[in-house]
Amino acid sequence: MSQVISGIRIPDNARALAREAVELVREHASDLLFNHSVRVFVFGAMRGVRDGLTFDSELLYVAALFHDLGLADAYHTPTKRFEIDGADAARAFLQRHRLPGQKADLVW
Repeated sequence: MSQVISGIRIPDNARALAREAVELVREHASDLLFNHSVRVFVFGAMRGVRDGLTFDSELLYVAALFHDLGLADAYHTPTKRFEIDGADAARAFLQRHRLPGQKADLVW
């Protein structure tokens, strides 16, 4: 059963994409960074719902989970800003899961 926070359903970790994203971020990021990223998802989804937007909740979840991953040593590069490192990691993750290029680019 999925968790619900402030009326927003967290994507089901039984699905491979969400589960593996959570596992990867949990492996490389602190609890503080992981929890921040989940809050980013919740606040972003709340805003989308409030504004009547249609969005892919699972893609938004992955984007939020990865958005600061460039702060983790395993994903930090000396030549790019941490936001770009996180975006690059998200795109590579989605490409490994064979999501269409436009979805990976949207998350990037």
